[in-house]
Amino acid sequence: MIMAGCLAGALTGCGVLGELTADQAVITASQPFRGSPAEKFAEGIDGIVVPEARPVQRFSAGDVRSAFLTSRRMLRAAHLDGQTLLGGRPDAFAKQLDPQQRKDFLRNLDHKDQDKNSRAWVTSFAPGSAELVGDVVKVRGKLAAESGADEDGRPELWVNYEARFVYALRPAGKDSPIVRVMVLVKARHEFWRDEPGARLRNWDGESTEFWSAGTECDSPDGFLRPDYSGEGGGGGRVDDAYDDKAAPLKEGECGTVDEI
Repeated sequence: MIMAGCLAGALTGCGVLGELTADQAVITASQPFRGSPAEKFAEGIDGIVVPEARPVQRFSAGDVRSAFLTSRRMLRAAHLDGQTLLGGRPDAFAKQLDPQQRKDFLRNLDHKDQDKNSRAWVTSFAPGSAELVGDVVKVRGKLAAESGADEDGRPELWVNYEARFVYALRPAGKDSPIVRVMVLVKARHEFWRDEPGARLRNWDGESTEFWSAGTECDSPDGFLRPDYSGEGGGGGRVDDAYDDKAAPLKEGECGTVDEI
């Protein structure tokens, strides 16, 4: 069984599956994750592990705990919200943003200029291209806090995160084929106060790695499109989509992965 995957982010490329075992090749509506490493992942937001909060520089343990929970909410809104996943307006994510960033996000949502289009900030499958099989998304992710600073040197609290989201999908309105798609994102959320005692503000920071596997390699509009063809389309080295140490692909590159 051959499947394709595309790195649909600003900093990475895309992948294609090689031969799978008989168990891995069977993807059914009742067991859509059977034979996949994702089968052992937690379900939904429970897969994002929140570590014990400890003080970071001038930010208290309470600040760090609050930041962790905000990061978790942002990840859920960006990658697990049903309306957003099926290509709808990402209102859940917009609500989690600082008002200043929210304004920019909504202004550039689905912009024709792909350098400005903010649709790629979230996981959205092209409208009408897919529906979820069941109500489970498999997730494995972690958070970590560190001290940071803005471009003017003012102190910030950074929550770095790395997460894999694995979706079971089929064409909208059809029973088959059923495929799995993975989205991996590595990035950070930034937190700060305008003045001592003020509320903690948050910002969705730049991604260091953001890709998808099991999707068509080219996205002209920021939406992901599951690859139902089973024909693949990548080249170059073969990577393990679940390998945390795999070297990232170059921007726009379409590579090959073992399985999803």
